[in-house]
Amino acid sequence: MTRIQRNRTKRCHFLYIFSWFITGCSLITTTFVFKRTQSSICLSRNSDNEIINRQDEWKYQNSITDEWYHWKISYKEENNHAEWYVNWLNVAPTSYLGVIVYLTTINEIDSLKTSLTQLSRLLSNNPRPVVIFHEGDFSSDDIQKSLAKILGDRTPLGFEHIQFSNNSNRPQSVHRGWPPKYFDMCRFFTLMLPNHPLLTLFTYYWRLDAHSYIFGPKPIEDPFEIMQKRHIQYAFIMANEEGEHYATGLWSLFHEFLNDHCLKPSKGFRQTQTNWFGGYSFAIVFTNFAIANVSLFRDHSLIRTWLHRVDLNGGIYRYRWGDAPIHTLVLTQLLSQDHIVRLRYFGYMHRREYICASGIEEDLCNAQVKPFLTNPNIEYVYYQDGCHPSPQNPLCHYYPEIKL
Repeated sequence: MTRIQRNRTKRCHFLYIFSWFITGCSLITTTFVFKRTQSSICLSRNSDNEIINRQDEWKYQNSITDEWYHWKISYKEENNHAEWYVNWLNVAPTSYLGVIVYLTTINEIDSLKTSLTQLSRLLSNNPRPVVIFHEGDFSSDDIQKSLAKILGDRTPLGFEHIQFSNNSNRPQSVHRGWPPKYFDMCRFFTLMLPNHPLLTLFTYYWRLDAHSYIFGPKPIEDPFEIMQKRHIQYAFIMANEEGEHYATGLWSLFHEFLNDHCLKPSKGFRQTQTNWFGGYSFAIVFTNFAIANVSLFRDHSLIRTWLHRVDLNGGIYRYRWGDAPIHTLVLTQLLSQDHIVRLRYFGYMHRREYICASGIEEDLCNAQVKPFLTNPNIEYVYYQDGCHPSPQNPLCHYYPEIKL
């Protein structure tokens, strides 16, 4: 009798363990199937269907016909190849590989002259076309000729007259201390510039500010040719950190964008944009110096969808979102590590921050930058590795660097 009870007990234990085993297997299988089903259910939105073909209130004028056009934000490739004629000063371009662009005002003409002088010196071996975007304050023939003279007769110079609208329907900024034109500038470099018809003539564009100075002891190798030979899509020279109060809501909007397109954060995004706690690192590419393939922000379906979403959100005007964090987020997500490069073979200065070429001794660096440290009321900042804060900025040495 005791033996029978023991056998029954063993059978019960076996059945109990077996039933738990089957239940566990079922749960694991169900979870696996659910996740596979869930991932298959995630249907990425069609990027082109998300984009509204709209005519923007901004305008641009042709320098030859004087005819005004509304900016078209259609992002359709077939609409981005209209022929565009430019009234070139000095000489017409012999190559359309790249163009150097500024957006500036007459109030910045002194610093602009310094910037153009440095371009003419360091690119003397291979002058590249320069185009100045303005709102009418560079329309004078005398001003245009004086700037053309600075560049020299081997450098093509063009002027593109644009018009920003005073749209009262735009969101009110929470940062009232910034002039309205600053927000227009952010929007211009975020998505409007690559969609200007001038850019359809060129493969790359190099964005500089009036306060952007490149420097060094001798002419440099043409960065456009470097990018073409190495199949680089984007180049920068300095990394910085965005203020948290200037990125309100941007992080969450980008994650909504990722979810809508069934995208997981990429390796580059995780390592440069995500901090130890899973939040936003605020690390940005300093875009006052940036060289990009024109098609990158114009024809890449996911990138243009992201830029379109940002524009419709209104965060550029409401929170002062800059083109730097907007571009950095999507570039680190969608471009591979070998398609972005950091240029370190010449010096660069923007307002009060500067960096010398990699490998230059500090005394020689000080001698090279000294002509630009002209304002005794400014505390100039030398970033030895071109990064702020250094060396904690995750973008600082993440991408390949081209050095001397």
